[in-house]
Amino acid sequence: MKLRRKLFVAVSSLAVASAVLLAGCGVPAQEGTALKETGILTLSVNPEIQIEYNRDGKVTALTGLNHDGKSIVDAYPDYIGKDCETVLRDLIVEINEAGYFVDDIDGNKKDIVLQLEPGSVLPSDDFLEDMSASTREAVKGLSLPSDIVTIDDDDYDPAYSKDGKPSSYITLEKAKEIALEHAKVAENSLIFDKVEKDYEDRRLVYEVEFVTNDGMEYDYEIDASSGTIVKYDFDAEYYAPSGTSRSRRQNGSSQAADASQISEDDAKRIALEQAGISEKQASYLHVKKDWDDGYVLYEGKFFYNELEYEFEIDAQTGRILEWDVESIYD
Repeated sequence: MKLRRKLFVAVSSLAVASAVLLAGCGVPAQEGTALKETGILTLSVNPEIQIEYNRDGKVTALTGLNHDGKSIVDAYPDYIGKDCETVLRDLIVEINEAGYFVDDIDGNKKDIVLQLEPGSVLPSDDFLEDMSASTREAVKGLSLPSDIVTIDDDDYDPAYSKDGKPSSYITLEKAKEIALEHAKVAENSLIFDKVEKDYEDRRLVYEVEFVTNDGMEYDYEIDASSGTIVKYDFDAEYYAPSGTSRSRRQNGSSQAADASQISEDDAKRIALEQAGISEKQASYLHVKKDWDDGYVLYEGKFFYNELEYEFEIDAQTGRILEWDVESIYD
């Protein structure tokens, strides 16, 4: 009888341990028990970190989902039992100190994505909004330019649900919203937009393209799983609706002699402000005035942090017409 009782206790303990391990690894439980007592919030910058918490909002586990995320988690061992808000703020500080908020290869600022896994327990009705506000305060305290993007139940595409498991991919509409928010462009200012699915290195991405009514074309690649921006660029395409002048450059000759053109120093300042650096930080900064079909502009180039920046700036308005950033090792 004692042996039977010991075996029963051992089997029961093993079942409990297996359930805990499955929950900690983010494996969905069977229907009817999924994430009733726990929730999963994923923080993505470049490091991706999964935060598991209980219904009181206390952190029970941290998991680095990529190499960078693992290095951040290893540097922050004291998290068990802390509030999610505290852990999020601490992680933002750790990520900043590790240098991950430096502009990436496309030269754009890195936004922060907070992604709530479908079915997660909510310690409060405004849980995700509270986490976003706390993260925003941490970003503000560090003087970072990053915006906060949130992804919750309504932002997942149900078409990707399978075998009773919730979808792990955001909708096309959410991808477009993320791109517009990053570009600081209102949807009612668009004259063309397109969102398509594609695969990049065996990863599903959304390709978002749009043209604004002032002639700027934006191209984004957004990770369909995490909502993070993979690639980004913009330039002036001189797009015009039918019935108007097709190219601003065709009408540029009258601008060539305009005394109100910006100076070479102004062009340098505009480019450096776009990159978010000072002139002392830029190497081999060079700007020259040029003409393209009678249209006056400034062409320039400089190097910073192993990146090469090239740009064209409208000499009349100071508007950036083209902006390209790439690694010097490519």
